[in-house]
Amino acid sequence: MKKKMGKVFRIVLLVSFIFITATVLALPAFASDTSWATKYPIIMAHGMGFIATPVYPNSFPGIGEALTAKGAKVYFTNVDSLASTRQKAEQFKAQFLQIKAATGAAKFNIIGHSHGGLYTRDAITNLGLYPYVASLTTVDSPHRGSKIAQTMVDIKRLVPALAEMMAGMVPFAGDQSQLDINILNLSEDYMNRVFNPNTPNKSGIYYQSWTGAFRDYNIFSMLSYFLNMLTQSLGGTLEQPSTPQQYVAAFHKALPALATEMWLLWAGFNDGLVTDDSAKWGYFRGTEFGSWWSHGVDHLDMVNLNSNGVSFDVVGGYVNIAKGLKSKGY
Repeated sequence: MKKKMGKVFRIVLLVSFIFITATVLALPAFASDTSWATKYPIIMAHGMGFIATPVYPNSFPGIGEALTAKGAKVYFTNVDSLASTRQKAEQFKAQFLQIKAATGAAKFNIIGHSHGGLYTRDAITNLGLYPYVASLTTVDSPHRGSKIAQTMVDIKRLVPALAEMMAGMVPFAGDQSQLDINILNLSEDYMNRVFNPNTPNKSGIYYQSWTGAFRDYNIFSMLSYFLNMLTQSLGGTLEQPSTPQQYVAAFHKALPALATEMWLLWAGFNDGLVTDDSAKWGYFRGTEFGSWWSHGVDHLDMVNLNSNGVSFDVVGGYVNIAKGLKSKGY
C-alpha cells in the first residue's frame, strides 16, 4: 500500500512539475503584447529647432515608449535643428540607411513632425529612399508653407532690422546662421513654387497627415505678448533660452500669439505655426482641437512636448496611427 501511495505521489509531483514548467515557459508568450506591432518598423523624424539632449533624447517623449510596449519597433533620427530641407534630407537618408542595414528590414513606416514631414518627403522622392518606404505620416507639417515663415521672409526683405528682432522673439535652438535658410524653405512661396512641384508623391507609398489647432485666438493677449517682447528687445533685457526646458516653455508662450497673428492674416485654424489646410497631405486624419475647456492644441502638443500636460490623448493618437498602419498591412 505504501509503495502504491509513493508511486502515486511521485506521479503527482511529476505532473505538477511539468505543469508549472510549461506555465512558466509560456508566460513570455502571454505577456508579450504585439497588438500595435506594424509589419514594418517605424522611423520618427523631428522638426525644426530640436536638439537631442538627456532631458529630451527625442522629440516624441512617451510616444515611442508606448508603441514599443505593445510590440512596435521604433527608431529615432536626429538631424541638424536648423538647416535647409535638403541638408536635413541628406542627414536623414544616411541615418535611415544605417537603421536599415542594422535591422535588415525591407521597408519602413516614417512619421515626421513639422519640418520632419518635409525633409523626409525630399529624401523619399529625390534622394532615392522610396523603394524602402511603406508609408509616410506627417504631423503638423507645412506642406503648402507656413504663414509665419512667409511673413518673416517678407519682413526680412523689406525691413531686415525688424526681422532680426522678430527672430529673437521666436526662439529656435541650433546654429543661428542657418535660421534664414530654414525659414525660407518653410515659406509659402518656396513650398508652392519650388518644393512641391519638384517633390511629387511616389506611387506605392501610403501618405497620410494629422494636425492640431487652437480653439481660442485672443488679440489682446497677442498684443500684450509682442509688446512685452519688443520692450525687452529694445531694452536689451530679452533673455534667450539656454536649456531644453526653457526652449519648450518659451515656445509654448509664443505660440498663442503667433496663432492669433495667423488668424488675423486670414490663415484660418492653426497650431501657432501651421494651418490645418497646409498640414493636409494624402489621407487626412483630422484636426485635434483638444478638450472644450482648453486653449486648443499647439505645435508642440502634437508631439507631447508640454510640461503642463496636453489637453487630449496625444499618445493615443500615435497608437491609432500604428494600429491603422498595421490594419493596412504596413
